Amino acid sequence: MQSNFNAKKYWDNRLSENFNLIGVGDISLTMSYNKWSYKVTEFILNKLFKKYITKSTVSALDIGSGTGFVVGILERFDKNITGIDISETAIKNLCQNYPNHKFYEIDAGSELLPFKENEFQLVTASSVLYHLTQDEALNNLLTNVHRVLSPDGFFIFSDNFIHNNNYNITHQVCRSLFSYEELLMQNGFEIVSRVPNYVLFNDPVDSRNKFYPRIWNLLTSFSKKWPWFDLIIWPCLYPIELILTSVLKESPAQEIMVCKALK
Repeated sequence: MQSNFNAKKYWDNRLSENFNLIGVGDISLTMSYNKWSYKVTEFILNKLFKKYITKSTVSALDIGSGTGFVVGILERFDKNITGIDISETAIKNLCQNYPNHKFYEIDAGSELLPFKENEFQLVTASSVLYHLTQDEALNNLLTNVHRVLSPDGFFIFSDNFIHNNNYNITHQVCRSLFSYEELLMQNGFEIVSRVPNYVLFNDPVDSRNKFYPRIWNLLTSFSKKWPWFDLIIWPCLYPIELILTSVLKESPAQEIMVCKALK
């Protein structure tokens, strides 16, 4: 992890070059992979939103909106949506692509969210929090999210929640489940649910055996090497991934956590 890493500049440059699923997804892999991996997340988020979005859910806040992936899913529920992102490039494009909603350029890890207390009934953050490499920044975000959430409002976000100690990878931190449990409790959240987001479609950083890393390495290496394989393998694995994420209680890869704001 580089101490002089400029997150805003990094994401502005990255999204200027690729304002698409590669730009917000795994930039080291193909468009076919990113397209189908986001389809998996879309399916799971849509199912979670159906469960946790109610008639009393008037307004939702999406943190790290990027290209508007989560905003597009939330639109199906006909709610008032606000999005924030650290990237000026993202905000400009989001305002053009989603003119009925509001977007703000904010670094949620270091800036105060400019919203009223209890303003939102739902806050989301998909594949965002592990980019906050400083614990202070994550704690600041959780404090802000709790403040703007209404009593018993839901915070739905994804991360790796590993069972070992925290460790760093390039511009990311894989935090332990224990660390999250402590931080969430300290900031007034109750964990309601935790479900797999990916099993085969993401780096199995929490795997306790050699099977999942070997499968992941083979899939991604062949995908990058052979275009024909890349076009076939991900749509073929998609229905299998939906089954695995629905039957497994935990995943060796990324998971989605649902928390309730206690006030």
